[in-house]
Amino acid sequence: MSPVAEAGAGQASRRAVFTVGGMHCASCVALVETAVGKLAAIESVRVDLTTRTVALTYRAGLDLKLVRRAIEALGYDVLGAGESRVEAEALGWSSGRDEERGFFWRFVLGAVLSAPLMAGHRLGLSPYTELLLALPLQLWGGWHFHQGFARSLLRRAADMNTLVSLSTWVAFLFSSFVVLFPESLPPQARVTQWGAVAGLITLVTLGRWLEARTRGKTSEAVARLMRMSPKSVRVLRAGKEEIALIETVAVGSVIRVRPGEQIGMDGVVVEGAGAVDESLLTGESNPVEKSASSRVWGGTLVQQGSLDVRVEKPGSESALARIVEAVRESQSSKPKIQRFVDRVAAVFVPVVILIAVASAFLWAIYGPEPQRVLLALTSMANVLAVACPCALGLATPLALMAGMGRAAEMGIFIGNADVLEDMGKLDAVLFDKTGTLTEGKPKVTRAVVFQGDLAGMLGLCMSAEGRSEHPFAAAVLAYGKQKGAEAAAVESFEAMPGRGVAATVKGRKVLVGALPWLVQQVGPMPTAGGEKLAQEGGSILGVCADGQWLGAFVVADTLRPTAAAAVASLKEMGVDVMLVTGDRKETAERVAREAGIEKVFAEVLPEEKAGLVRRLMAGGLKVAMVGEGFNDAPALSLADIGISLACGTDIAVESADMTLMKPDLGNVVRALTFGRRIRRVIRENLFWAFIYNIALIPVAAGGLYPFFGIMIRPQYAGAAMALGSISVVLNSLRLRRGG
Repeated sequence: MSPVAEAGAGQASRRAVFTVGGMHCASCVALVETAVGKLAAIESVRVDLTTRTVALTYRAGLDLKLVRRAIEALGYDVLGAGESRVEAEALGWSSGRDEERGFFWRFVLGAVLSAPLMAGHRLGLSPYTELLLALPLQLWGGWHFHQGFARSLLRRAADMNTLVSLSTWVAFLFSSFVVLFPESLPPQARVTQWGAVAGLITLVTLGRWLEARTRGKTSEAVARLMRMSPKSVRVLRAGKEEIALIETVAVGSVIRVRPGEQIGMDGVVVEGAGAVDESLLTGESNPVEKSASSRVWGGTLVQQGSLDVRVEKPGSESALARIVEAVRESQSSKPKIQRFVDRVAAVFVPVVILIAVASAFLWAIYGPEPQRVLLALTSMANVLAVACPCALGLATPLALMAGMGRAAEMGIFIGNADVLEDMGKLDAVLFDKTGTLTEGKPKVTRAVVFQGDLAGMLGLCMSAEGRSEHPFAAAVLAYGKQKGAEAAAVESFEAMPGRGVAATVKGRKVLVGALPWLVQQVGPMPTAGGEKLAQEGGSILGVCADGQWLGAFVVADTLRPTAAAAVASLKEMGVDVMLVTGDRKETAERVAREAGIEKVFAEVLPEEKAGLVRRLMAGGLKVAMVGEGFNDAPALSLADIGISLACGTDIAVESADMTLMKPDLGNVVRALTFGRRIRRVIRENLFWAFIYNIALIPVAAGGLYPFFGIMIRPQYAGAAMALGSISVVLNSLRLRRGG
């Protein structure tokens, strides 16, 4: 069994990613997916033309040597295999650079030899000199086309190499026959096609080189993430620092990160404080303050301060590693429209060859004398040269790679290309409340003093709550610090779950907690204060000392600063916005009013959230769900588009189709807008790819000759074909700008 197969032992479903050389067009994609998909135990196959990878999932018992043989039997080269797409693509990039250099030098040779061939008559070159110049051009300069043609014959299929090779051989052999056996042809037909040979090979090779060169730019975002991933960390062992490779550091270890160093692994700060640049993952340029209990991510940079971090995940499962792998998977996934294109491309080349032969046959029979033979050969070479499935094959994967790479730089990770189709038809967006529309961190929104002053009440309250782990305690402490209050020493402390805390501070018996409990302990809250607090939204936290009411706080989960603007933008896009939450109705309606949402579903259980999504979808609506909690996972996985905040639970992130690294709800709008932009570019690419072929094949076959006496030259047909692929590449690269 191969190393890759052995590595997957014990798993119900295993993965492997092969790096394959020699794939150039959509026909190659269809051939490989069909051949590998026929093997027993194969569950799925996905070919990514831009990165030269074949990713598959399979059941135990499959020998991966069979996969290798199936691919090689088609005439392609298997360069390597691994379980990770990142590993395979590293090899693919290396192979791509070698291929790019090969295309460049073949283009240089083609340009050097083509110049005298295309100006042969003006230079007065003899026919034999032209033949000697054309021979190395045809054999070495066009070798990559002929090699691909030979391989296509072995697999009994045709691809773009078939078209280019056949068209150049038609022109080359006819021109050689004219030079060597001129007396066998009528004088009017003794016209060589060296310009066609030179132009086709040189221009199409130039297109291949430009395509290979620019195609690599679409991977820059994820490649930069990979390069910036730290390889080693400082581990604290027995109080001493040791440098260790990330893969050797166990979960639970404590690593130390100094100023100017990257945090190597995901974890929680146990000691120290500092400012961390998280722009690598979130796109946010402002540093984030970190202290004890703060979560940190592998790959981010400590700008100031020093942090001791307890490792929570191994290096291979860090946020950065998972993001790189997820983006690579999403870039290689196929939207529905591409699967249709693959089926079209599988029959495209054979149809083109039939059209070329039929065109030559018709011109040979019905063409005007004495150019009948010349027109027949020219039309055949033209059709073969102009019709190429390259643009069709590159239209979708290039746009996905460029667009999703740019989205990754913005902190938006699209996990499935299929959702791009749904973005253009989206009808409704459902927001969870706690932690999604709101900050998820309770804050004191108002304080009411019944007796004494605010500073005195805050001092006692901070002392009592200082040892509590309740979220409301943290809210009160933060509010006290903001107001400049100071806590005193605590003589005794007792936490009472569900009720509050009791503490002795400077000899005074202090109670802080829920109103029903305090009413039982002290008596009713003062009437005037109670009426004021009853008008507030949120929870009420009372403060008593020595059997008397001192005051109370209103504690509420505040709306995210960008929530209202995001809701307004979604409405402008024609999307219906709703709030769905398990919280009580009064709180949900208050948050909805602040956010500008009219439709509210409150006191909803997790399974009822999924039921609501199901009902909306059953009504014919395209639905997106935005959430971050454990209870949002069913709805996220069921919705047409599930959008999760990375600060949420792992199960929510894994259930979603899109993940936003920065908890800025404006990114929901940006994600949907940019997703629609990717979808639009894919459709533009496919439009231009089809238009090139639909419009130019009749022209190449000589459709204009009977009316205008125009028959384009094969080299111009080859240039048009190359321009088709280049236009797709350049249109895709537009996604690298803006957002």
